[in-house]
This record gives sequence, C-alpha cells and structure tokens, in this order.
Amino acid sequence: MELGRLAAPPRAVPLDDVRLALLDAVIAAKATGRLDQLAWEDAFGGAARSIRMRVLAEAEQMVRAAAAHSRYPSRQLQSLLPNAEAADSLLNRLLAEAMPLERFEGLGDDPVSRRARAAALETAWEGAMRIANGETARWRAIALQVEGWRRGTTSLWVGSVFLLLVTLLLAAWLSGELPSPDWFRPVNDFWWRLWP
Repeated sequence: MELGRLAAPPRAVPLDDVRLALLDAVIAAKATGRLDQLAWEDAFGGAARSIRMRVLAEAEQMVRAAAAHSRYPSRQLQSLLPNAEAADSLLNRLLAEAMPLERFEGLGDDPVSRRARAAALETAWEGAMRIANGETARWRAIALQVEGWRRGTTSLWVGSVFLLLVTLLLAAWLSGELPSPDWFRPVNDFWWRLWP
C-alpha cells in the first residue's frame, strides 16, 4: 500500500506515535480485508481524537505550570483552561481536515482508489498537524501571559498607607500630641497604666 510521507516522514515529527497508530489502523484494516471508506475515516477519526487529547492535555499542563509560577488566582485560572467546548471545537477542526477522503465514498477497494485515499489521508494528516501546532502555539501564548501575570499592588499600597495613618493617629492620641476623643479615653488610660 502506498502511504507516502505519512508512512516515512523526512524527519521525526511531534505526535509520531499517533501517526504510527493511524498507519497501524489502516494496515490492520487491509490485513482483515475491510479497507473500505469507513475504515479510512475511522482510522483518521481515532487519530484526530488522540491529537485533541494530547494537545489539550499539554495545553492544560502548560497553563497550570505557568499559573503555579506566577501564583495566578485559581478562580480565574479555571476560566482559562481548556473545556469541553474547546475540545469539541478542536476535534471538529481536525476532523474537517479529512474531508478530501469523502470524495472516494462509494468507490471500491482497488489499487487506484487506495492510492488516492492514501494521498487524501496524507493531506488530512498534514492539515491536522498544522491545526495541532497552531493550537499548541495559541495555548503557549496563553501560558506566557499567565506566567507574566503579577498581582496588583494598588490595594496593598492603599491598605499600607491607611494602616500607617491609623497608627500615627493612635500614637498621637496616646502621646497627648493630639487631644483624644472621649470614646478613646479608656484605651488611653489603660495604656498609661501599663507603664509605671
């Protein structure tokens, strides 16, 4: 069977194990004599689901590692992680790459149609790799944003200034520099009883 660059890529590529599982599914279908249109589509569908799972698992791992590094708030982190909608969208985009295989629906299992299906499968795989690489790059950018996140310091500064002013006011009341209000007199008396 002629599977071209799908069977023998010029160099090692990411997700090689998924590519090999795809080839294995096609070769196993050929060995059982059931290399029909459904076998080709099922083989690519299984590969697309594996790609989706791997890309999203890697994405979640990258974003969680970045969040741990920057101490990103966990509530906000949950909204950034891949969810079911992102998984479905990615799977649909990956499966759409196999549309060229649909041209061969209804054709037999002769050498010419097998060669054409193999070429379409190779094209679908290359498209799926483009999508997977693009999706990985998108999640890497999100992870970089999370890693660069820093907690806002405005509230810390406002709280520190407020605490400093309250401390200065209490010190002025206790030392007699400022007349203290009537409600503060018991605290003032207690304070000065501590020091004989």
